[in-house]
Amino acid sequence: MTSDEYLKTLTDRSAWVFTKQDTRFDEAFKGTKLFAAVCENNDINVEEYFTQHHEEYGIETDRHRMLIIPQQFGLITKTPFYMRGMQYHEERPTEIFDMIANEAIGSPLYNKIKTEQLLKIKIHSIIDTAGNNEDYYILPVIFIYQVLKKLQLEHGINEVSLDQFFTYIITCKTYKDLNLAVSNIASGGAPSSFVSVYKDRSRILTIIRNNINLFNITATSIAINPQFDNYFYKNFVCKYDIADLHEQLLRDVDYSYLLYNNQNFNLNLCDVPTEQEMPTVQPSAVAAEEKTPVDKSYLDKVDAIKERNVNENVAKDAHKVAPTPNALRRKEMGRNPILGKIAIKKAYYSCENDYQHETFESNRTHKPYMEAHHLIPVAFQQEIWDKFHINVDCLENLVSLCPNCHKAFHFGTPKVRAMMVERLFRACAPKYKSIDFKITAEEIKKFYGIKEQ
Repeated sequence: MTSDEYLKTLTDRSAWVFTKQDTRFDEAFKGTKLFAAVCENNDINVEEYFTQHHEEYGIETDRHRMLIIPQQFGLITKTPFYMRGMQYHEERPTEIFDMIANEAIGSPLYNKIKTEQLLKIKIHSIIDTAGNNEDYYILPVIFIYQVLKKLQLEHGINEVSLDQFFTYIITCKTYKDLNLAVSNIASGGAPSSFVSVYKDRSRILTIIRNNINLFNITATSIAINPQFDNYFYKNFVCKYDIADLHEQLLRDVDYSYLLYNNQNFNLNLCDVPTEQEMPTVQPSAVAAEEKTPVDKSYLDKVDAIKERNVNENVAKDAHKVAPTPNALRRKEMGRNPILGKIAIKKAYYSCENDYQHETFESNRTHKPYMEAHHLIPVAFQQEIWDKFHINVDCLENLVSLCPNCHKAFHFGTPKVRAMMVERLFRACAPKYKSIDFKITAEEIKKFYGIKEQ
């Protein structure tokens, strides 16, 4: 598509939209501190408390609606993501907030978490009641860097005018549009007639300016900040499959896990890096999944999630979204730990194969240790989607098992596994019915290689 052809596809609503609130992470952090102090007390109206006590936390505004910014930064849960909600009684602080709750603003750990959360912000935005960007799936900070870096490496272009930036970058819908943005800018494409509207509505540059220093932004142009370029390129871009990272955006529940839990990016884009700062980054968010019967990493992640950090509403409609083509090789997409935690919690930390089974106390939860199991294995995710249009990584397909029963599913005799499938199918049948999933126990047995007797 040429730049002229691309311009014809744009409307006044094509640009990435963010709410016109204070987007300083530091203010969001202070707001979350206030929220965390009272959110679990059902006798306190969070909204009224915020108005009355904001000054005690050094918060400049008395409007509790500023809490949508901590939600956007992943410090407070938000369900559903895109609806405006005046009540916060079901929301909870996240693991990310817990990690820095006692940190001073500007400390090294604080700035690393701040950086990670900026990299994980997505389009469309947390609240988009007008449906401005409902089919947009972009991690904007990463996407902007990638476009500017490709222009630098492939075309020798070191800065982009803001008119071209607002025309060809912040109108992209998915990561697949990256090369199109690069070619349109490199060819000298004309700016859109809607640029002035986009500049007023987007506010993406405000978020970047307020929080990290990855870009140099003037009144007329944007460029990668050379003080951070090599550091970010070597320690993030070269270590992560960024296309895969972008694909963790389609289901709210998958994006929740990415946003609310530490992915160990271990980067600081707030303070100028020294030559010695070459962090070892473990690409936990995009690591390829080993094809083993039991994913120990997944089980560990489920056990590690704290109940207080989970809003169960995030599990709603997880079955409706098609799995991405390579979902089966990625832990976070194929098996979302949040769903596993909710399934275990709903089973009251007991074994759904036999409620009398006992197990040891988890060191993390101090409750009976249980493991989440997909009755229909995620290895057949695409097959099930093609036939039933059901994503099997959903709460309706998850059961809570003691470690012994979980091992039996993978290593027991056909007779043992057949009995377990039949018993757990009866438990799951009402849940399957609730999502109009018409599958039989005999079909499920085939997924385990169990032949009819």
